[in-house]
Amino acid sequence: MLFSADYVGTSDELADVLYAHAGFQRADEVAFALPFTFDEEDYLQIVSDMAKELGPKLGWTPAVSA
Repeated sequence: MLFSADYVGTSDELADVLYAHAGFQRADEVAFALPFTFDEEDYLQIVSDMAKELGPKLGWTPAVSA
């Protein structure tokens, strides 16, 4: 497991930084951690942005519901 620095930016900026990271280039799985001090609406925005914007830019697609 590799821990990386904190990254802040738009989904485009984060995708660029991650694709340039040697550890990310070799990873099969990635976990993202958020601080514990955000308000609920901030978490909702971040998770929504990750699912709708960042995830697809990183090659992730949601599972198909059965």
